[in-house]
Amino acid sequence: MARIPEETIARIRDTADILDVVSGYVQLKRRGRNYFGLCPFHQEKTPSFSVNQQKQIFHCFGCGRGGNAITFIMELEKVEFVEAVQRLGERYGIPVELTGTTDPRRKATVQQILDLCELAAEFYQKKLRGSTGEKVRTYLKKRGITEESQAQFRIGYAPPGWENLWKAVGSQRFSREALNQSGLFTTSEKGTFDRFRSRIMFPITNIAGRVVAFGGRVFEADDPAKYVNSPETPVYHKSEILYGLALTRDKIRDQEAAIIVEGYLDLIQLHQAGIHNIVAVSGTALTDRHARELRKLTPNVFLAYDGDAAGIQAAIRGGYTLLRNGLDPRVVPIPAEVDPDDWVHQEGPEPFLKTTEKAVPLLDFHRNRFQGDLTQATDMRRFLDDVLVELVQIQDPLIQELHLKRLAEITNLDERPIREALGRIPRIRSRPEQDESQPVKDRIIIEPTRLHRAQMALIRLAFQDNDRVLNMLLDHATAELFSHPALKTIWEVVAAILQQSQVPSTGTVMDRLASEQEQRLLSQILMSEQATTDETDDTGNLELAVDCLTVLHKESLKQKIEQRRLDLRQVEKQTGQSPDEIVAEVAHLQRELANLHQQFDKYRSG
Repeated sequence: MARIPEETIARIRDTADILDVVSGYVQLKRRGRNYFGLCPFHQEKTPSFSVNQQKQIFHCFGCGRGGNAITFIMELEKVEFVEAVQRLGERYGIPVELTGTTDPRRKATVQQILDLCELAAEFYQKKLRGSTGEKVRTYLKKRGITEESQAQFRIGYAPPGWENLWKAVGSQRFSREALNQSGLFTTSEKGTFDRFRSRIMFPITNIAGRVVAFGGRVFEADDPAKYVNSPETPVYHKSEILYGLALTRDKIRDQEAAIIVEGYLDLIQLHQAGIHNIVAVSGTALTDRHARELRKLTPNVFLAYDGDAAGIQAAIRGGYTLLRNGLDPRVVPIPAEVDPDDWVHQEGPEPFLKTTEKAVPLLDFHRNRFQGDLTQATDMRRFLDDVLVELVQIQDPLIQELHLKRLAEITNLDERPIREALGRIPRIRSRPEQDESQPVKDRIIIEPTRLHRAQMALIRLAFQDNDRVLNMLLDHATAELFSHPALKTIWEVVAAILQQSQVPSTGTVMDRLASEQEQRLLSQILMSEQATTDETDDTGNLELAVDCLTVLHKESLKQKIEQRRLDLRQVEKQTGQSPDEIVAEVAHLQRELANLHQQFDKYRSG
């Protein structure tokens, strides 16, 4: 008899939101904390069918049927358990592999991986408590992390050395398959070694509280990677797991609000300060699956990311991820260059809590932190493109309508042109051959214009290990050159890695992109036929970069010149005089345009 591994069933059960599943069959309306509709199992005129999203159950007060998402599919579509799980797996993009009762190998491997993770957590904790962890304990104390919090969150230490953990588990008779898939070790021609070395260790648990992965913060080691996280494993899927949720979900339900922070220490510091309705992302951007997990607990989410430029951009991207998944995101305006960990450690929880009470709606925060002058037409257009490409993904027409109205208010524009712009913005489209009852495989459409091709080529070139090209991109490939919102988002992630003097890797960039659509777009760009054409010798790549930058800078300068000429006509119309400042700026921009080829020709000759 075919069986489905327990970890797959648990993963589907945790992922499949009952409201999302039932809404595909029943029109539901909210009444208090529950949603009601006409029962699909019997004929009725007055709605008695109820769905509770927080508890993830349904119940009909008329016919008495009830259960979870799997039960609902079994009842409605008259299928057995295995087929119901398979259908939900297809809906949410989770592979379902069937195993026979005579082959328990996969289940045994998964159990061994869980056992390995638990053993590793105990090993790291023991090292922290021992003599080798003395400096780490001093560091944590200086950071304000109490011994109680260290024990509660099972913080540990991976000491220097290549085989500490490997030797500790070598005699435990784990299978080679489990060891290889655990994410705790790396293998090369020279042997098998510990993945985590010279790092403070933060165990990551699933919703049941089992250790499934680790985040490691570098400690007194010459390693450019501040954090190293476990890779994807059969028990760990980073797009689904929120750090700390197993410990804090009841408080999130009770307080009907969740606070999201970026780091492990942020969460631990706030938790020990008495702020318990909190979760953190673990080594990835906020994803759609994270949002759906939170939606089971509360619709109200506060983003308390770092106050630097990277934190602001991550909060904005995360906010739109929450918004398109039906949550109400607000952004906590953390002071510039401050993170919640240090802020609460230095000043206590009161300032943080007061600022959280003043959290800003997402659109208002985006407008306030937008890098540009919204009195200028080109900057206003960029802002509208940034927002509309997100709003177009909202499925709920009422939520989309409310945010379109708010967008008109904060930009002082009429709603009509904004709606027209929404219809023209490059949007995510579903493939026409798909059944609407199945998961929508979305993709972002990029029109193959000359500017878009140049932008995509620069993204491809950033992944090639060519110092001359990368230095030129760092100096001249600014985010404002990327006119397509999705390409701009990808470039901002790539540029942040380049600024750390690192060559971007596909995995790193994928992890930092907020949406699955952006991740698919990046893979499309890197796997396109044009990518093969771009992979020429170093000189060819350099010339391609020069050509693309020339095209994009030329377009940017032309737009600036046109905008300043419009400003000049407006001033002349109002005052009858030509302001010397604008005239001089236009002349300067024209000289830049004329000398553009000379500026980049030096790279060809260099």
